[in-house]
Parts: sequence; C-alpha cells; structure tokens
Amino acid sequence: MSPYSRVDWDASPEHPSSVAEPYLMGTGVVTDEDTGSRPLSPPHRHPDAMLAWCYRGTVWVHLPHAMWRLAPGQGVWIPAHTPHTAHHERDSTGCYTYLPAASLIAPVETVAQVLVPRAVQEMLLHLGINDMPTDLRVRAQAVLIEMLQQSAPETADGWGEIPMPSDDRVHPLVRAILADPGDPRGARELFDVHGLHERTVLRIFQHDTGMSFARWRTGVRMTLAARLIIDGMPIGAAAHRCGYASSSAFSASFRARFGMTAREYVARVRADPAHQLYWR
Repeated sequence: MSPYSRVDWDASPEHPSSVAEPYLMGTGVVTDEDTGSRPLSPPHRHPDAMLAWCYRGTVWVHLPHAMWRLAPGQGVWIPAHTPHTAHHERDSTGCYTYLPAASLIAPVETVAQVLVPRAVQEMLLHLGINDMPTDLRVRAQAVLIEMLQQSAPETADGWGEIPMPSDDRVHPLVRAILADPGDPRGARELFDVHGLHERTVLRIFQHDTGMSFARWRTGVRMTLAARLIIDGMPIGAAAHRCGYASSSAFSASFRARFGMTAREYVARVRADPAHQLYWR
C-alpha cells in the first residue's frame, strides 16, 4: 500500500497533459529499475484519461479507495482528474497510456478493467521509440484506440482489485497486512499491535469497504494465492505463504473466493486465451 492518507489523495496535484495536437495519445514506460519498490510518485491526477497496463511482471495501481494488481496484458482505465499512483514488483514493466477526451470513441467515466491485446501492446511500445510521419502515427493511434475500446472478451476471473478503507486510523494495519498477507497472527493480536479497538476496526471496514475485516483480509490472501499458484508454486506452499496452517482450510477459502478448487482454477486460467496470449 502507498503511504498516503486521505489528505494526500485530496491534495493530489494535476499534471499538465503530455499529449499535444495532432496526436491522439502518448505512452510512458516504467520499469522496476526506475522505482524499486517505491510508488512512482505521490498521488497525482491527469487532465486526460489514462490506461494503466502491465507489460511484464506485476504492477500495482493505487487509487483512493482501491488497489488493482495487474498481470501481463491486464489494464485499468482511469478517468481524467482521478488521483492515483502505482508501484512495480521486481522485474516488472508498467505502461501508462494517456488519451485526451477528444481522442476517445466513448468517454472513460469509471475505473474499469480491460484486456490489452498483445498486438496493441507491441504497437504502443513501437510508437514510443520509433520515428514516423505524423499522419501515419495519427492513423495508427486511431486504430489502437478503437481496438482498446472494443468490448473485452470474457476471461477467467483473476483481476486483483482490493477495496481500500479510507479512514487514516487503520492505514498502518492495512499496510502491514498488504506487506505480509501470510502473517499468522489473529485479528485481535494485530489490532492490539496497532493500538486499535476491535469495534472501531470492524466498523471502519464495513463502512469503507462494504465487507468485514475478516473477509477483506481473506480477499488479500486469495489475491496473492491466485498469482502464486499460476506462477507455479505448489498449492501447499502457497497455502503456507498466505498464512494457512492446513491445505484444507486454504482450499475452503479458495473455493469460497473463486467458486472452484485451486487446481481447477489453474486449469481454467491456463486454458484461457488471455493467459496464453498475455502471460510472460
């Protein structure tokens, strides 16, 4: 989790547009070498809509009330003027494509997931590093926008959205859990460590995220678990990494979250064209 409070989000400055006429879009590429484990920058906004997408590894997109964990080929539309930041895990590459309102086929009004086709990924990167005549570049950009704004094909459920409580009092607790989802300590012990009253925590999570603290913590663990087993970690090892003392307890939580066993989930995702096309 980024170390920013509600005040920081509310005070997010707006950067000037990076897209100049007659161009329709612009893409920035950031690797973990540029940022390490740090967020890219303090929370900020853009006057243009932005597509944050993952080219390699894992990219975390931070918004005031949620975090998105993106795998290769996965992206998130972020409306103009929406505060955000991001960070990249080791050996990861994240890309940020900016599109002024006049360039869009349909307005981007809500945060939404999108699959970024492999061909579009490579063309966006190609446009970023190669010179070409202006009219050709603009025509290529128009085609890419049309492809990005097509309805996304159905894909296996693996999107890592985590709703975030906005109350500053629980931010140290949230940061600790996100940093170590497998911490075996119980909820009350964690509350005591952070000087929090149980009733206060439960009320904040229910109000800010629409779910109990226990359900939220399980969701964080399952987001990690899904990525670990897709990356090839044995299910027993993934269960231990996510804080489960037994594979049976882990399996029950996994089935409750995804509606299938971990093995069925792996088989489904690996059979999904999105996995075959995008996973690196």
